[in-house]
Amino acid sequence: MFHFFAHLRFLAKATNQHGVHSPFIYNYITKCLYKKGKLHQQKNKNILLKSIAYFNTKTIYVTTEKIKNNVNKVYPSLKHTSNIVDFAYLDAPDLLKLNALNYHNDTTVFINNIYRSKETKETWIHIKNLDKVTVTVDLFYCAIVFFRKEQAKEHFKIRI
Repeated sequence: MFHFFAHLRFLAKATNQHGVHSPFIYNYITKCLYKKGKLHQQKNKNILLKSIAYFNTKTIYVTTEKIKNNVNKVYPSLKHTSNIVDFAYLDAPDLLKLNALNYHNDTTVFINNIYRSKETKETWIHIKNLDKVTVTVDLFYCAIVFFRKEQAKEHFKIRI
């Protein structure tokens, strides 16, 4: 029941690309998220795979073996590492794993299942408010986190 009402609240507040004034996020939405074509049937995995290509990812950190296999099928040349990464996948909002990441200014973090429960939603809110996090994109099914120092702190809710 929580998931259903969370989705309704999300839809009431979310926008599309026309409500975004950040050129970086506008380009990400229009040239990646809204781009035609599917790499996977599930929305969250499709977003993950499209985002990896859009951000020209070279190194990736993945927390689950199943996702690692999905990524390897589409991008076999990606280097999986826990050192400084271009892209990280977290299966749920997790402050310990997020804080343990070796990231740089252009690292992208994909967080799955942000509205799975009240606890994951609360953790997601805490992640959004971290000082090191500058931009977040809440897509309901998942979220994208950026650490871009040149970007003003903003949080977007985007319908896909």
